[in-house]
Amino acid sequence: MITRNDVAKRAGVSVGTVSNVMNNKSFVKPEHVEKVRKAIEELNYIPDFNAKSMARRRNNHIGIALYEMTNPYHAEIIQGIEEYAAQHNFMTTIFVLNNTSHQKYHAICERRLDGLVNFMTNDLPRAFTAELKRQQIVLVNFSPEDSFMIVNDYTPPMREFMRLLQEGGHRKVAYLWTGDEMRFRSDKRGKTFLEEREKYGFDSDESLILFNEDMTLTSEQIGYRLCKRLLQRHPDVTAVFCTNDLAALGALRCLSEAGLRCPEDVSVIGCDDIALGEYFNPPISTISFDKRAHGADIAQMIIEKVADPESHPYHTVVVPMHVKLRQSIAPAKN
Repeated sequence: MITRNDVAKRAGVSVGTVSNVMNNKSFVKPEHVEKVRKAIEELNYIPDFNAKSMARRRNNHIGIALYEMTNPYHAEIIQGIEEYAAQHNFMTTIFVLNNTSHQKYHAICERRLDGLVNFMTNDLPRAFTAELKRQQIVLVNFSPEDSFMIVNDYTPPMREFMRLLQEGGHRKVAYLWTGDEMRFRSDKRGKTFLEEREKYGFDSDESLILFNEDMTLTSEQIGYRLCKRLLQRHPDVTAVFCTNDLAALGALRCLSEAGLRCPEDVSVIGCDDIALGEYFNPPISTISFDKRAHGADIAQMIIEKVADPESHPYHTVVVPMHVKLRQSIAPAKN
């Protein structure tokens, strides 16, 4: 087995110099960097990750917990996390959690992660989060006092879309929410819609807001089912907000099956601006932000706190969002 000593001998440098080159230290002389990299290539040297982790007392490993693997929204953010992490010699692992995830909770704790990003919408067991804190894992999106919090500022684009619908003569405006009522009322999208719909002249009938009770369904399935229920209650609806773009895709299919056109009969607004949204029929109007850059920012926060916990205290990061206007909105038909 090739060791770091073998690389140092081949390159004619010290073992410490080899370590500095492999850790991308900037103070190493360029000629030494070249010699070490050439020796690594010639010897086909692969570092012993476990030994390296034990020496550093960390694994350079970031975990990502999510519920819905099929949603491209998370995939685009994770791509940003992975790219930044790889540039800094960190690896990433995705953990798909659901209602039968107790074994996975144990598996996460056994990995001795350096950081864990929470993209789950449901609550995680207290014993699990307590163990993560005991291991001093850098946390994202757990609780304000124990983790970095990421808050998407949906209020400005929600107001802008509501204004656009008002100007288009829409009054019967619905919301298809993929979660429960409590999360809708605490989310900035739901809060803005509830607090300002009368200001924009929208019908305040509570049955225009539909919630999901089956968390085993995907977002597009929920959007389809909720839209079907909506049309039964309010066949004269003229505009629909959806929790995310995949729910909007499900709603578009439902409208088409009902013989309704988007946007001529019903305007549809999504959220998250997934790359596929541009290829929906019609292309979906949505709430947008740079997800890959956002993912890189998350990875940077974790890695900096791992390296120097005291200088990087937990705090809340507010992510600005904006309107992405496409062809799924038009003036109300009537």
